[in-house]
Amino acid sequence: MENKNILLSQVVIPSNQIGSWNVMLTNLIKLDDSIFDVIICPKPSSNLKTINHLVVHNRSILNKLISKYKREYKYFKYWIKVKNLLKKEDKITLNIIDDVKLLMAINFFSKKAKLRERIQIYYYLHGYRFDLDIQLRNAIYSSIDKLILLTNKSYQSQIQENHTIPCEVDILRNGINSEIFYPLKKVEKKELRIKLNLKTNVKYFLWVSQDRPKKGLSIILKAWKKIIENHNDVELLIIGTHNEIKGQQITWLERKKNEELAVYYQSTDYYLFSTLCHEGHPLTLTEALKSGAKCLASDIDPVSEVMHNGDLGYLVKNPHFVENWVNAINDVLVNKINFNKNNIDLIKLYDEKDWIASFKEILNKE
Repeated sequence: MENKNILLSQVVIPSNQIGSWNVMLTNLIKLDDSIFDVIICPKPSSNLKTINHLVVHNRSILNKLISKYKREYKYFKYWIKVKNLLKKEDKITLNIIDDVKLLMAINFFSKKAKLRERIQIYYYLHGYRFDLDIQLRNAIYSSIDKLILLTNKSYQSQIQENHTIPCEVDILRNGINSEIFYPLKKVEKKELRIKLNLKTNVKYFLWVSQDRPKKGLSIILKAWKKIIENHNDVELLIIGTHNEIKGQQITWLERKKNEELAVYYQSTDYYLFSTLCHEGHPLTLTEALKSGAKCLASDIDPVSEVMHNGDLGYLVKNPHFVENWVNAINDVLVNKINFNKNNIDLIKLYDEKDWIASFKEILNKE
């Protein structure tokens, strides 16, 4: 029998929620509905007719009580759906994305039922590594048949920390829709600025993220105060924060949906990615790169890999220091910096179609 590919998700797929991987997966199955044979998740608002949805309903009171004493039983209904599939199939592949507890529960139940050898578990880590103690990390690796990471830097980091990872590993870099995120010609960019009520004679810097401390906005705002002491022809655009950001030569544009961001990436001069932590394969940075924005980004792994070791932008060393951002911004304003040293085709860079092809290749490998 043919091996069936099953997606397990506690997040509704397809989804209208804001998020990285759930948005990407929703786009994926809309573009190519042949990748997953079955999706096991809470009830979506609209089913895709070509994909079999197995709906996991809210837990019963009894199930909630049991799960207090045995944490795996919180996910028992997922296991029941999987077990029923195994009555029809010799072997199945379960795909779990960024959900360690669901992974551990499925591994637990399948071993208990002596069905683990009929299941392949593919786990997609959308962060940089598992920030857990060594004992739990070892348990996670031992529960996975194939671990899919976003970057080589992530793999190297985990090897150094764990020495042994007893499962197969693949790399699947994020892909972006090149029909939405693409660079504009100078004339088009000028026209877009007019349409967005942006000034045509100002150099714009764009910052996009949620207002969490690890995203580095507070450092950028301190650096900006120093920048505008010597530059009156620059402005900082801020998108994504819940609270309004006020300041001289700063424009706050509230929160935007993902599909609304492209025009701001395309109309800006520079994009600031000031993360203070290890990211997975940051979508906003990837979208900004593809849209032709000149990117200044924290030199914290794996950002350097995403930026082709600085060939695609400006890597800011030691980004926790305000003066390093001041120096970097001053540098790009005063000096001519090559932000695409190898003349990479931005349309083809991290393209969504390549991502889908790679996704399918991983699933279909023997």
